[in-house]
Amino acid sequence: MTELREIDVLIVGGGFSTMPLIRELDASGIGWLMVSPMMPIWQQLEAADALDFDLVSSLQSSVYSFELVEMLREQGEDFSDGFPTAREFYAIHKKYAARYADRIHHGLVDRIDNHADHSIVHLESGEQFRAKHVVVATAFRRKMNANLKQITVDESFAGKSVAVTSTGDSSNLLIAKLVAYGAKVHLVSNGFIILDKMFATFSPFDDGPRFVPLDQLECHNFSEISKWSYRAFIDGGYIHGLIHHRFAQLFDRNSLGVRHPKSIRPHKDIRHFFKAKAPVENGHIAIKYWPIDVYKLYCEETLEQKIADGYLINDLPFFLEHGHVKLWDKAATTIDHEAMTLSEDGESASFDMLIDGDQEIPAVPEIRAHGESGVEVFAYKPREQFMGVTSPGLQNIYTIGFTRPFTGGLNNITEMQCLLVHRMIADPDFRDSIRTNIDQRIADYNATYYTKRPEKKTDHLVWYGTFTDEVAKLLDIRPARADMPGKKGLMRYYMFPNNVFRFREKGRYAVDGVDKLIEHTSKQYHDYKVLALLVIRYPFFELLALATILLAPVPWWVKIPAAIIHNRLPFTSTLVGKFGLPTRESKAIFNYRKAISFPVLAYPLVAAVVWAAAGMDAAFAFSAGLLAYVYAMIHLGTAKGWNRKFFCDMKSKRSPEMVGFFERYRAVFGRVRSNH
Repeated sequence: MTELREIDVLIVGGGFSTMPLIRELDASGIGWLMVSPMMPIWQQLEAADALDFDLVSSLQSSVYSFELVEMLREQGEDFSDGFPTAREFYAIHKKYAARYADRIHHGLVDRIDNHADHSIVHLESGEQFRAKHVVVATAFRRKMNANLKQITVDESFAGKSVAVTSTGDSSNLLIAKLVAYGAKVHLVSNGFIILDKMFATFSPFDDGPRFVPLDQLECHNFSEISKWSYRAFIDGGYIHGLIHHRFAQLFDRNSLGVRHPKSIRPHKDIRHFFKAKAPVENGHIAIKYWPIDVYKLYCEETLEQKIADGYLINDLPFFLEHGHVKLWDKAATTIDHEAMTLSEDGESASFDMLIDGDQEIPAVPEIRAHGESGVEVFAYKPREQFMGVTSPGLQNIYTIGFTRPFTGGLNNITEMQCLLVHRMIADPDFRDSIRTNIDQRIADYNATYYTKRPEKKTDHLVWYGTFTDEVAKLLDIRPARADMPGKKGLMRYYMFPNNVFRFREKGRYAVDGVDKLIEHTSKQYHDYKVLALLVIRYPFFELLALATILLAPVPWWVKIPAAIIHNRLPFTSTLVGKFGLPTRESKAIFNYRKAISFPVLAYPLVAAVVWAAAGMDAAFAFSAGLLAYVYAMIHLGTAKGWNRKFFCDMKSKRSPEMVGFFERYRAVFGRVRSNH
């Protein structure tokens, strides 16, 4: 008979995703063992020589708090945010795998029998463990992972046509390689939300551009001041997918959705985006890409090395604009696998290869819950798990890593989940407080973060900064506004994103050195002053537009529907989104931007004075004149190329400079890859 080994905490799978939990278990003196085949996707990609890319999430949202502190200590002032390469990221994994090698039992779990106070874990080898607590962290099953390992994109693809039926970060990586080698890609898609992952901001105080990753600009706590204003600010990034195409054609002809309508995700899928009680609803997926103009600024001087490291141009909007990629509507397209053709509304095309993808499916082993009513097989469903880690139907079994962000890095989520799981393991009273009313807790969370729509396969995707914030509140480690006095504290509280290390400066789960990490980050981003200016513009521009409607010399019953229409059609988001960022360092450009911003910021006071001095009609004339001036100036700057939209700036993608740079990039890419 197989010996039954006993352990306090058994971690199934795990790998890098459970390192923060292991760290806390060791600090608490709680025994643990990991059971894993130790063949993570990163190791498989390394074996296939496919670690040739950079991450879509930034360093500070992809690496754990304690690891970032260690990096800062080692690198000092040279430490900076950015995007790690896959090789750099996997090197961190290997460091921890080596550190804990003697606590990892190589094997594959077949099933888990869950009882009231313990679980029996059965391995395929026949071995069995009796554990007081089980943590399942077995990642996802994905067809696209196999594609990344098995498909070697090289010069043999030049001139070929490849059909791709999945749209996401992984498929976009394959598309980037295919296009660089001269292949034509047919992307069969039901639309997508696509976001620039890096911005170049210019300021008179900087020597050249300051590079800022997308997830550093989400200012999650700003939503506490006004969800409406926060959504308006964030809306500027998603505008191409959320507004009706006729409105976009009228006000924003350079949007991706207008120029390539099949890129717009069906409105039935995204119409709830801002309808949840939370600032942003759960359940949406976004592709993050290198915009070619920012890539050029970031990589041109050391282009060969950057390509060798894995920094590739994956600018899907640019590829669409120049015909390297053609979109096909998944709902209307027929794929003939035998004839190797695509057809849609009378148009057809042949392809030489088909690349299929699929949805993420949690690779959870069979879990059987033994209770008074018999045995039930557990099925992981995001809306039935509390914070993605514990189910009402299981006792002392926890899941980590099946909740993912649609911006930011996965480890932002898993570190917080690890801390929550540790607290539930180490503190029975806390665990009981969660489980006593866990059904109500789940219902309250779902009511806040999901609208009244059917469940879908992307429900596990969350707005990372609200998720980390919710867990921090549960653990009582969330800094309060009162903890951050003064002007600098005000900026830090409302502008600093909710990366995990923000919650690990003080309290139960403090990490020594995080205070220095926060100071260093604030210094790198000028205390987020650029972000603060962007945020402040939104309510002032909105006030100008709404006040113009309310001051108009028309009956009140006309003003009300006009204001509602204005609110429903994101006019201000479009306007300010077009204003966006300056394209380069130039005194003339900064003076132009001041000439637009300062009058709008002064508008409330000046309009009030005009009204008091000359009456309502004069105030309306002033408001309408200023709004017309702002609209004309923003369009002038856009026409001259002084303004860059935050996301998918299609004007810059048509620039001859960018087209020429991409051809140079292709030549260097081919040379670097041939020497690899």
